Amino acid sequence: MSPRPTIRQLVVLKTVIEERNVTKSAALLNSSQPALSRTLKELEGIVGRPLFDRTTRSINPTNAGRELYSRSIQILNDLDAAVASARDVAEGRSGELKIGYMDFAIVGQLPVILRRFTEKNPRVRIDAQWHMSQDQVDLLTRGTIDVGFISGSPNIAGLEKREISRERLIAVLPEDHFLAKQKAISLSDLHGENFVMGDENWYNYTDLVIELCVQQGFVPRVSQTSRTRDGILGFVLAGAGITIYPECILNAPRHGLHFVPIEDIGRPVIISVIWRNNSQNPVLSLFLKEISLPSELREPIAR
Repeated sequence: MSPRPTIRQLVVLKTVIEERNVTKSAALLNSSQPALSRTLKELEGIVGRPLFDRTTRSINPTNAGRELYSRSIQILNDLDAAVASARDVAEGRSGELKIGYMDFAIVGQLPVILRRFTEKNPRVRIDAQWHMSQDQVDLLTRGTIDVGFISGSPNIAGLEKREISRERLIAVLPEDHFLAKQKAISLSDLHGENFVMGDENWYNYTDLVIELCVQQGFVPRVSQTSRTRDGILGFVLAGAGITIYPECILNAPRHGLHFVPIEDIGRPVIISVIWRNNSQNPVLSLFLKEISLPSELREPIAR
């Protein structure tokens, strides 16, 4: 393999061409004039062509010298960028973060968190994937995602968790429903209504709603189920029944529906962020800093 110039040789070449003076260049590089002259001779030996036209008063680059100078600038800039990129990756300011989320998070606090994080860390690539809460636990355990936003606050070996919000419940009603104009209702006011619920993938949440209704003396009569929020709201609009949703739904108003707070059951829905306690992704620690103070993340909910 032919010998290659060293970074030091390229730096000397660049400095001498820019300064047009070996003595001044030696001072800038904290070297001696003879040492710089030897370095230039070594570089010319590698190229096999003169890089400078030398006179007693000046040193000017040849065509070969100007070409190598142009390429040297690109090489040195690329090297600086590579070092900076490696440092950013090591410190979590660059790289990739894979996020799992469910519906309550993307309608709720996750957009605020993502906006704050990406504004501060624009070189981090975010890969956000929708998954049910129970699926995110498995994906985290297998290392498929780095962090998850789930419903509930489970204690799971190997995973850390942090609660980011507690949500009260909202009755979602067609605009012509007799309760739609109320400022607030009790859960028992929905006794006898047809309910639209999430399908079996929503079992954590639907089990909570059913339990709360039973505590109020009735079992909700489920007339229709859907896998998605849009499907649930669509069935309510179609007159299939009413639904109950965490208050994050107020961030996604829909024409034809009224959202009425349920006032007698507190804030039963917990939204948490979970992650592996042995994660090696340095981006994760920076991301978690953006959700360490939930009160600062919660924006006023539009009424």
